[in-house]
Amino acid sequence: MSDIIAADQLRLLIERIERLEEEKKALSDDIKDVYLEAKGTGFDTKTIKSVIKLRKMTLESRREADALLDTYKAALGMLDGTPLGHWALERLKPKKPAPEAPSVEEGDAPQIDPAEEVAAEPAPPEVTVNEARAAGQIAARAGKPVTANPFPAFDSRRAAWDEAWCAELGSDGMDIPDALRPTPKPKKGDGE
Repeated sequence: MSDIIAADQLRLLIERIERLEEEKKALSDDIKDVYLEAKGTGFDTKTIKSVIKLRKMTLESRREADALLDTYKAALGMLDGTPLGHWALERLKPKKPAPEAPSVEEGDAPQIDPAEEVAAEPAPPEVTVNEARAAGQIAARAGKPVTANPFPAFDSRRAAWDEAWCAELGSDGMDIPDALRPTPKPKKGDGE
C-alpha cells in the first residue's frame, strides 16, 4: 500500500513541477514581450536590464560596486565623463600665470599691449612611446604605484607606461586596497 502512496505523491510532485515550468516559460515570454515593447518605444534594453540589476542590489552593494568600478577605471585612465575625471583633466591643463599688475600712480592709466599674451607653462619635452615605456619600467622598479603615470588620459604614452609598469611587476595594475575589495558573499551551505 505504501508503494501506491509514494507513487501518487511522486506523480503529484512531478505534475506540480511541470505546471510551474510552464508558468515560468509563460512569464519569460511575457518579459521578452515587454523588452520588445520598450525597444520599439526607443528605450535601450541593455540599460533597462542594468537598471533592473541595480534595483535588486542594496544601497551598500551599489556603492561598493560603483567604488570598485571607479577604482578600476582610475587605474586604467578611464575616468573621463565623471566628476573626478573632469577634475583630473582640468588639473592637467596648463595654467596661465596671472599677469602682474603694473604700478599705477594717481592719474596714470595702465598701458596694456593687446598683442601681449600670457605664456603658458613650458611644455615638457616630447617623450616617445618607447621612452614612456622605459619610464614605466623604471617607475615599477622604484616602487612607484601605477597611478604615478605622468601622461594624461587619451595619450598613447600613458598606455605604454602602464603596460611596461605592469609587465615589470607581473601585475595587472589593479592592486585594490582591502577597504575597497568586495566582501565575499557566503555560499549556500556554509555554516547553515
